[in-house]
Amino acid sequence: MGKIVAVGGGELRLGETKAIDQYIVGLCGKESPKLLFLPTASHDAPGYVEAVEKEFGSMGCTVQALCLTSQTYTQEEIKSSILGADIIYVGGGSTAFMMDCWKKYGVDGYLRQAYEQGTVLSGLSAGSICWFAFGHSDSDLIDGTGQAYRFVDGLGLLPYFHCPHYDEKGREGFDAMAAEFMEKNPMPAIALENQTALLYIDGACQIIKEKPEKKAYMFTWENGACCRRELY
Repeated sequence: MGKIVAVGGGELRLGETKAIDQYIVGLCGKESPKLLFLPTASHDAPGYVEAVEKEFGSMGCTVQALCLTSQTYTQEEIKSSILGADIIYVGGGSTAFMMDCWKKYGVDGYLRQAYEQGTVLSGLSAGSICWFAFGHSDSDLIDGTGQAYRFVDGLGLLPYFHCPHYDEKGREGFDAMAAEFMEKNPMPAIALENQTALLYIDGACQIIKEKPEKKAYMFTWENGACCRRELY
């Protein structure tokens, strides 16, 4: 099975996730790993691609970007890029747009194959949500189609409802949404503050922090109520 590092948030270009990024590279176990960047959620923002190339290139990675919204690829090129990578890093932006685009090109299926073959899967914000079953997303705000946070579907590799950026304004509504969700669905939820990450290997979870004061939480439904506890 693969390894997943889901990062709650932080500005990569400012070095706010530097230690977590180094952990992602080290988790691969290769001296010069091939890292594939999927900037789909940002509509392939050139500045984002450059930042990822600079960040992970400085750590010894050979970085390739798969720009599905701005370039044209054959199906075989998409498949070989994903399944040939040692590390896959997914950027932030609109999760809903990204998931729709991935389904269009079969990327969702290739990512599940990559997980099965042992590839390190990682990402931040939308790139964190995508690995979970469901996410708390600001896609409508980003896309200009609405003013509220919403549910989005993920790939379901992590069996949780997920909220990134938990310490940012607007995310305080996640607690009520999680309670409403879990009252009807027994699936637990995980919320990550910026500069924290969830490491998931073979069903076991571990929290990685850029700063010790940053926090991560798990929500469960117990005795008819939503209970929150801190993860370490």
